[in-house]
Amino acid sequence: MPRTAAILAGIVFATLSSNVARADFTGTLILLPPGCENTGFCKLGDNFGFVDSGNTGWEAAKGLLTDGASIPPWAQPLVGAPFEKSFIKAAIIHDHYCDRHVRPWRQTHKVFHEALLKSGVTPGKAGIMYFAVMIGGPKWAKLIKGKPCSVGGDCINQVDVTSAVPGGGLTIGSEGEVFVSRPDTYASAWFANTLAANLPDLKLKGDALTAEEVEAMAAKAMVDDFYFKHEDTIGTEMSIDLKIEP
Repeated sequence: MPRTAAILAGIVFATLSSNVARADFTGTLILLPPGCENTGFCKLGDNFGFVDSGNTGWEAAKGLLTDGASIPPWAQPLVGAPFEKSFIKAAIIHDHYCDRHVRPWRQTHKVFHEALLKSGVTPGKAGIMYFAVMIGGPKWAKLIKGKPCSVGGDCINQVDVTSAVPGGGLTIGSEGEVFVSRPDTYASAWFANTLAANLPDLKLKGDALTAEEVEAMAAKAMVDDFYFKHEDTIGTEMSIDLKIEP
């Protein structure tokens, strides 16, 4: 490699390492009652969070019930049992935000990767787990009122979400937002086959595997997927009236 290219590569690597280094957990993970890990169900004894490399905070509140992030079959050879120390912190944050759709699914899955690295998981293993949640993890997009548009202009293309999202459903956010969403597909044969097909290339990278490479591989594997083809906000012609009964 030419000397200039080598210097530039070193600068890029140092910058990425520095960004991850700035990310950190906040608070102490307290699981109650003592020994609850053996039962598979715990409650957070205090607020516990994570600040990512972009300085965005992610917090799971005191009192949250958790099963230690039920470890799906694909992760067991990599991680082990629920409440595994190298995995549980990242999993609690990730699962909490997957359930609540507070932020876009891409951002939510990426914080899982950062939190794994901060927990001491090797880059190679963290990358494989990131790929797994990118292709098989839950997905969601906020629906907004759309209108037909042909070319150019500040218009919002509309999507017929009722026919475009197989297996999808509608969920309501904490502030009344409407999301089209799909649960995880970890138990499907498609997921198992897709992960198995990509594992050799993922493992070949070893600890040099980057988040950007994982995202590119996931996008290729999911090229026809509704959520990969659309942004975090989708225009639709659907109209929903919410009524809150006293």
